[in-house]
Amino acid sequence: MGPAAYVALSFGPALILVHAVWSRDRRREPVGNLSVYLLVGALSVLPAALVEYLLHPLIPDRGSPPVLLLASAISAFLGIGPVEEGCKLLALRERARRDPHLDEPFDWLVYAVAVSLGFATVENCGYVALGGLSVGLMRAFTAVPGHALHGTLMGWRLARAEGRPGGAGARERRLAWIEPSLWHAAYDFPLLALPAAGGGDAATLLVLSWAGIFGAEWVVCARRLRRMCADQHLPPPPLLLSDRLARRRRSRGPEPRPPLPSPRAQP
Repeated sequence: MGPAAYVALSFGPALILVHAVWSRDRRREPVGNLSVYLLVGALSVLPAALVEYLLHPLIPDRGSPPVLLLASAISAFLGIGPVEEGCKLLALRERARRDPHLDEPFDWLVYAVAVSLGFATVENCGYVALGGLSVGLMRAFTAVPGHALHGTLMGWRLARAEGRPGGAGARERRLAWIEPSLWHAAYDFPLLALPAAGGGDAATLLVLSWAGIFGAEWVVCARRLRRMCADQHLPPPPLLLSDRLARRRRSRGPEPRPPLPSPRAQP
């Protein structure tokens, strides 16, 4: 496969996901403005990488399995999660401060997802260049949607903050950083801890816990996004249509069975 496949796997997943959210908005945001948020998210990789580089020597990378597990937890919950989500949030709020297009609650979600996916695109380019197409294909269904989920949580909190004055709004803004950071760290920790597990049942448990965390965050985001769409009379994003169809089937009840043929009259 040629360079086109590498480009498609590097950029395609993020563009598909940001389009899925953008297309649900009642008044779609200007494409140029959306592109600025993608660029802002991409640039937020630079301070995040610098902070993580400075923190890296403080985290042990050798020792017994318990030490390495603890180092993985520190790296995920005190390093990668809060650093990356904090840089995204700062970039988002700095851009949003002077943006006249951000005038509806759902806009926060659109632009937060765009910032997260701009960040994910730069990250994805590096992984695809180093790991090849198989890594890019795997990340298209895991890491890139994971960044979109973190952005959904961030945007949902910021949208709530806009309608809550004083301390309640400040609390939502803090949670716009804390909640995505915790989910991000919980997603990364099992993957970082895999080398310390050494294979066997421990590695299997870590992989299963990673899959469970990813699925749980998806469910949380789906519920919140569905509720926000319903409140603003918006169609749900395509990835939630199966849920919508399932609820419609339940509301209709079971389909009636055809009547049985009447028995023939006995002679």
